[in-house]
Amino acid sequence: MSKKDRLKAQKQKQERLKKQAELDEQKEKKEFESGSKESKAVRKMKRQGGIKDEPVYYMILKILMLAGYGYSVFFYGSITIIGILGKYIEPTPPKWVLWMFIGSWIGITVGLFLSFFKRYFSAFVVCEGGMIAYLQGATYMIEKIQLYLRSHTVEPELMDMDKEYMLRYYPVGIIGFISFVLLVITVIRLILIRRRKQQIKDSAPVKSIVEE
Repeated sequence: MSKKDRLKAQKQKQERLKKQAELDEQKEKKEFESGSKESKAVRKMKRQGGIKDEPVYYMILKILMLAGYGYSVFFYGSITIIGILGKYIEPTPPKWVLWMFIGSWIGITVGLFLSFFKRYFSAFVVCEGGMIAYLQGATYMIEKIQLYLRSHTVEPELMDMDKEYMLRYYPVGIIGFISFVLLVITVIRLILIRRRKQQIKDSAPVKSIVEE
């Protein structure tokens, strides 16, 4: 194959890539005009983050997030909510603590679902908000336990009760951290994809050279 033929073949390849990019852009425009509430960045994340395209470490991170959720939020968060509602905890915490746990339970659950549906930006925002609310409620509970331990004489096996509650509540931080990591990794992947496309576009042969 001559140099001219190779240049023509490369040009045809670039034209195909350009046409595909135009089709993708038209598709995004139609989705926006049809009333889609997703931002352009989120739609690109979703398109580029399909099941077949995501590396295996994505699923590993999601499983770790699910483990932290099941242990700290679903199990101990639910126990705390039931304890406050049933007034099994003495003294009964104020209402705002109950709403912090309920709101965070719902929010983190939604964030987890968003992560598995590859909507990482929305998942990060919801998970971070839920984690902050959860930790506010947890901090109140731990501080009350510490105050009780300082002002009362308790049995030796109860001396570390505040640390036990820390181990129950603080793993919620795993969820917020991993949701942040997933978002950063996805953004980096999108940047690299854009750079590769730009490099292909920049390396396209000049029209005048092909037609010589």
